[in-house]
Amino acid sequence: MSNIILPEIVAVGIFSAQYAVKNTEITKPRKTTMFEIELPIGEGGISFIDRDSSPINENTVICAKPGQSRRTRLPFKCFYIHMIVTEGDLYERLIKMPSYIKISDRERYERIFSELCGYYDSALYQDILLMQSRVLELIHLLYEYTQNMEFNGKPNNKKMIEDVIHYIKNNLSTDLSLETVSRYASFSPIHFHNCFKRSTGKTLREFVEEQRIQKAIHLLTSTDLTLSDIAYECGFSSQSYFSFAFKQKMKLPPREYAKRIQLRYENQRTLGK
Repeated sequence: MSNIILPEIVAVGIFSAQYAVKNTEITKPRKTTMFEIELPIGEGGISFIDRDSSPINENTVICAKPGQSRRTRLPFKCFYIHMIVTEGDLYERLIKMPSYIKISDRERYERIFSELCGYYDSALYQDILLMQSRVLELIHLLYEYTQNMEFNGKPNNKKMIEDVIHYIKNNLSTDLSLETVSRYASFSPIHFHNCFKRSTGKTLREFVEEQRIQKAIHLLTSTDLTLSDIAYECGFSSQSYFSFAFKQKMKLPPREYAKRIQLRYENQRTLGK
């Protein structure tokens, strides 16, 4: 991995709906703003992420990505880590993970989460380093496990999808309609749609907009480009639609989101001095 940007760890702990949510069988839908990785403790409920769902059990890791819609049928208790990653190799690995990952070595995952909980409230520098190392270990384990999972599509389709994803990421400012991208893949629109959705868990439109939002976040936080220029660079049809789509996904207007990230960064620098 040549472009490792460490995640910003926002929260680590144990969540119990028994104490956090009262008088309801299912939580209200909410949009995620960061990566949320959870290891259930106990069984009984159902997790919903966008159009996917899975019974909650101790051998399924839940991985929600920024911009997804989540709700949960209770009961639900879990270890969790919430983190922000907007670019780099870790982002690429996390964004490709399925929402629900069946694991076979729960004890190893539980050990990592337990250690993360122990390090999280510590102000010691060595504990902060250990926490980052455990997060990297967790991401590596999940990525390697998903790589070894049985691929749902045909082998030749897997290579096609990988090529298409590479094409999309390198051509976000261009026309990426279903007709255009399916033509690039040399498939009919309907067949391509089915292969893409089966392989990624998202429609082409959902995936493209997600990638455009992530590129916009990078430009907002690392350049002085105007909103109009960012909209153009990311392939949005207009500045107004870019602002609308961004707020829909991230729950904040673009500039306000960038200010929040900058303020969080400055506070971390101040605390680190």
